[in-house]
Amino acid sequence: MSLSMPTRRLVRGATSPTTTTLALQQPSRSLSTSPSRPWFWSKKEPSSPTNLKDAITTGTAEARKSLISKLQSRSEAPAIFEDEVAPQQQAVTEKEAAVLSGDQKSSATSGPLTASQKAAHPKTFTRLGGSLVKEALARSVDPDPQARVRWERKIAIRQVKNGTDAYSLEPRLARIARTERSLHSKSPWLPTSVKKLVHLARQIQGKNVEDALVQMKFSKKKMAAEVTTQLKMARDLAIAERGMGLGQGQEGKMEIQRKDGKWMTVGDRSKMYVAEAWVNKGPVRAKNPDYRARGRMFLKESPSTSLSVVLKEHKTLVREHQEREHRRKKQGPWVHLPDRPITAQRAHYSW
Repeated sequence: MSLSMPTRRLVRGATSPTTTTLALQQPSRSLSTSPSRPWFWSKKEPSSPTNLKDAITTGTAEARKSLISKLQSRSEAPAIFEDEVAPQQQAVTEKEAAVLSGDQKSSATSGPLTASQKAAHPKTFTRLGGSLVKEALARSVDPDPQARVRWERKIAIRQVKNGTDAYSLEPRLARIARTERSLHSKSPWLPTSVKKLVHLARQIQGKNVEDALVQMKFSKKKMAAEVTTQLKMARDLAIAERGMGLGQGQEGKMEIQRKDGKWMTVGDRSKMYVAEAWVNKGPVRAKNPDYRARGRMFLKESPSTSLSVVLKEHKTLVREHQEREHRRKKQGPWVHLPDRPITAQRAHYSW
């Protein structure tokens, strides 16, 4: 306490640059008191980068070249069965040489292609040098053909067992999807509203495709022509893609009752009908001004709607009729006064 305040300020401001430099060079003390390298840590740090990202970004040129060579040789490495793939690898090498030389009758002693030859033919090889020949691609996609054959055989046996065994555990929906055919078709957005198009959807629902086309032919609605076009397209797709309506269900005529209570005669069970038909509201096509009184203006939105139909065969109607009959017979006879306990009985009035 021998110095006064001005002297202290002078001494504090007169700090030499050497002292500041020494203070900056001193290492900062860590929060943990344990040393950075304990005595029991004897594992050496790897000098080269370990992961793929470090090898590409921070590795040397030799490391990057070795990595690229490994990636290139990976597509040409032998498969699991060396003895089975060796002849095929020789054939692939010969075919690659024939593709580059333009001669399909190349010699069998032609060796593998160099990197420059592969880079000069981008249509035959990938950017990393992988072969695009059919045999090489087939080997990379199907590395274990024996396992694939065993899996296909297992699935085929399972499908046959589920189809022939009456007590199989196949789900009901899976059995219906396997034995019956259907097609779902959706039209593009039509320039009309849901309120107008829903009447046509209800008109064709539940009818045969031919009857629905006749209904749309004599309809006065403007969108009846579009519905006719969509029905024809769905019918053609069902015939071409699913094989529906080809007349292969001749099993005799049968009287069935539909869900709405109407009776009908089914002769050809492969005949198509419109099982479902509904409409979906689409985006607004345009917004036009609607000028009103007193200088006001509203916006008129032009709607768009799509029509979706599901076509099925009469075989589905027969199955649904049989299921309803089975449930009706399973219920038993109707009893006017069933035998059940009497509840809520009192000896006095409740009001």
